[in-house]
Amino acid sequence: MPGPVFVDGEDVGLRTVEREDVEFLQEGMNHPGVRRYAGGDLPYNRERYEDERFDAISGGDVLHLLVCTGDERVGDVSLAPIDDRRGWANLGYWVHPDRRGEGYATEAARLAVAHGFEELALHRVSATIVADNEASKRVVEKLGFVHEGTKRDDAFVGGEYVDREVYAVLDDEWQK
Repeated sequence: MPGPVFVDGEDVGLRTVEREDVEFLQEGMNHPGVRRYAGGDLPYNRERYEDERFDAISGGDVLHLLVCTGDERVGDVSLAPIDDRRGWANLGYWVHPDRRGEGYATEAARLAVAHGFEELALHRVSATIVADNEASKRVVEKLGFVHEGTKRDDAFVGGEYVDREVYAVLDDEWQK
């Protein structure tokens, strides 16, 4: 069972990440439909995930939460790194491909960004999205993020260099 609810929404709850969630998170990061946009080039076995990711997501400059519907894990959402001096964080999220299209990513992202502005006193939240990830672009656009530019050949995905799109929303824009 996932950890306790940290932020509660209408259809999803954002829960703390616990050691028993590592298998789900590891599976997600290795899934081809997630890895293309949120993962890395090398597979995560359990040991590598625990060594490299679990400690990082438990750090003080990261808000990393499971996206759950009831007690079912469906994805994760993060603000990382959180730069207190600049009042800035980068939004990241993924939903397991079997559960996409149900609005979970949008609601989870909305809850995380609201927490960032309302509880962490952030000034700016950005998102950097692989250019062909139309679903992710729709999520941030629904939330009022503004397209700021294109980082050309910024990532190596599927054997080729790809562009990434930069979006952001400021605290005074979020309140409108």
